Amino acid sequence: MRTLAIETSCDDTSIAIVNNDNGVFNVEKIIAYSQIAEHKKFWGVVPELASRLHSEKIIALLQTIWLEEIEKIDFISVTTEPGLPWSLVVGRTVAYELWAYYDKEVIAIHHILWHMFSIILERKLEDLSFPLVALTASWWHNNIYVVEKEDELKNDFSEEYNSFNFAGFKITKVWYTLDDAAWECFDKVSRMLWGPYPWWVRISEKASKWKSNPLVQFKRIFLSHDKYEFSFSWMKSQVSFLLEKLKKEDIELNEELICDIAYDFQEAVVEVLAKKLIHAWETFWAKTLAIAWWVSANNRLCEYTENLINKKHPELKFYTPAKKLYSTDNGAMIGVVGLLSKEK
Repeated sequence: MRTLAIETSCDDTSIAIVNNDNGVFNVEKIIAYSQIAEHKKFWGVVPELASRLHSEKIIALLQTIWLEEIEKIDFISVTTEPGLPWSLVVGRTVAYELWAYYDKEVIAIHHILWHMFSIILERKLEDLSFPLVALTASWWHNNIYVVEKEDELKNDFSEEYNSFNFAGFKITKVWYTLDDAAWECFDKVSRMLWGPYPWWVRISEKASKWKSNPLVQFKRIFLSHDKYEFSFSWMKSQVSFLLEKLKKEDIELNEELICDIAYDFQEAVVEVLAKKLIHAWETFWAKTLAIAWWVSANNRLCEYTENLINKKHPELKFYTPAKKLYSTDNGAMIGVVGLLSKEK
C-alpha cells in the first residue's frame, strides 16, 4: 500500500509518499517548504501569510514528484483538522483536485493522530507493546494518551475520560493542559530573554552553556502527583518575576545569566513532563512509553526520560520518532495514519 500525503496545517507545506512494505512504514519521498524565514520578521506565525504561502508553494512541490508516481499510489491522505483554517483549506483543496483527476480516494487525517503514530515511521507496528503511553506536545497543548488494542483492553476508563477508537486501537486522553502548554512557555520565556523566532530552539541552545547559579532556582510545578493535569503558566511567571527582581537590584542580564535561566527553566519543565509520563506508565499498565511532536525534538527531555527509565524500569520500551524531521509537522506522518486507516 502506498499513499500520497499532504500537510498544510500551519507553517510547513509538506508532501510525502509513504508505503507499508512487509509491516515496515517507509518514507519513499518527502518534500517540504518551511515558512520560518517569512514569519521571522513578524516574530511568529501570521495565519493569512501562512495560507498564502501554502497556495504559492504546494503545486511546485507536487511537480517534483513524477506524475507516474502519483498515478501508482493507492490513495491520498490529507490533514483536515485541527490547524489554521485557511491553511488547511489549501491542502484539502489540492487533495480533492487530485482525487477528481486521478480517481484516488482521499482519507481525512486528524492532526493529533499522526503525531502520536509518528513513532512507527521506519519501524514495524509489531515493535510496539501495548498498552502504550504517549506524551504529545506542541505550542498550544500537551497531553498524555493511553493507546490499547481493542481486543486486549487492560484499563477500564470511566466516562470522564475522553476516549475514541481508531484502526483497531482505543485511545484515551488521561493528562492534559489546564492553562499554558509547555512549549508555549518555552516560546514566551525565550522572548523574555530576547531570543529570535523560532524561540523554543534558543532555550535548548542556551541551556547547553549553563553554569551553576544560586540566583536561578525555579520551583517544579506538579500540582499533585495523583492528578492528571499539567500547569505551566506558573513557570512562565517565575521567569518574569526573576527578571523583575534582577532589574530592581541592577543585576545585568548578560549572556551567562541568560544561559543559567534557560537551563533551570528547561530542567523544571522537563522534570514535570518526564515524571508525569512515568507515573502514567505505572498507573495504566503500559509496556511502552513514547514522546512525540515538538517535545520529542528536545534532546534534554528525551535524555532525562531515558535516564529515569534506565534507573527504575529498564524493561520498559521507550520510543521517540526515528528522525528529528518526524517531530515536526510533515507529510510522512500523515501517510502513516492514512495507511493504518486503510489497512484496518
